[in-house]
Amino acid sequence: MKNKAEVLIESLNYVLIQYALSNMAFLFRANLLFVLFFASDFYVTGVFFNRLCARTGSRLAAVGVLLLCFAAYAALLWFAGRVSGTVVPFAAA
Repeated sequence: MKNKAEVLIESLNYVLIQYALSNMAFLFRANLLFVLFFASDFYVTGVFFNRLCARTGSRLAAVGVLLLCFAAYAALLWFAGRVSGTVVPFAAA
């Protein structure tokens, strides 16, 4: 039971981090920081997949959980949407 709870908590954490990183990448789409946030998406996915493989002991189960997380992420984007706005620099002192 503890293992399933850990997978659930890590999955929720992954979905929220992916949502935040994609919103930041979207805000910085006209800046070089876009590359940083876009690459971070792939890095976080790789780390999450490796943790899932270790927790579940099966690559097939890890892929299944990853697909469920992607569906949850897509649902979050559909219902909550993206953060819209512009990046405002700090005021000069």
